[in-house]
Amino acid sequence: MGLVYNVISSYPSGKRCSFQRRLHRRHQPSTTVYPNYSHNDAWATSALQDILPKETIGCATMNIKLVLSAAFAVVAYFLGIIADANHNTDSVIYPAACFSKIFLFLAAIPLANSAGKSIRKQLGTTGIPGLRLTSWILYGVAIVHFAFFFMWPTIASGNAQLPDGQITVDATIFLMASMFMIADAWNSSKSKV
Repeated sequence: MGLVYNVISSYPSGKRCSFQRRLHRRHQPSTTVYPNYSHNDAWATSALQDILPKETIGCATMNIKLVLSAAFAVVAYFLGIIADANHNTDSVIYPAACFSKIFLFLAAIPLANSAGKSIRKQLGTTGIPGLRLTSWILYGVAIVHFAFFFMWPTIASGNAQLPDGQITVDATIFLMASMFMIADAWNSSKSKV
């Protein structure tokens, strides 16, 4: 225990974590006056906080989420165009592109919302609620529109073939919803800079 105490006591006094402070207090005589240890940060964390401003911690993760969300949305849009171009064929490309499109869009919009929510919470801003509301409405409309693809014979009075452009329209609605959510998150990040 003496070796551990010597190692811990060699740290600068203001840079000890709570475990180190308790161990240090146990081995000190009762007449010792202790410095004020009001923070609970470990010495490495506080050193990092001295280098990086508090506003930038976690900012990289939020930017990665925004870039990933935009990439998902653009790739899914082009997959929608590919699916629409191949929907009259018996090719495997049509269902693969169509379902990949929907899965990427289903991930892109909540990912952008998560990044925006983190940014707004960290910076204490409200962003633009109208963009978020419009995005969620378009997101719901696009999901319902995609579900109509499976009920198309019922909707179109027995015509089982999807009209040209329906998948591209759905992809465009999803892309607009994604861009509105990303625009709100981007605006929130730039509002207090």
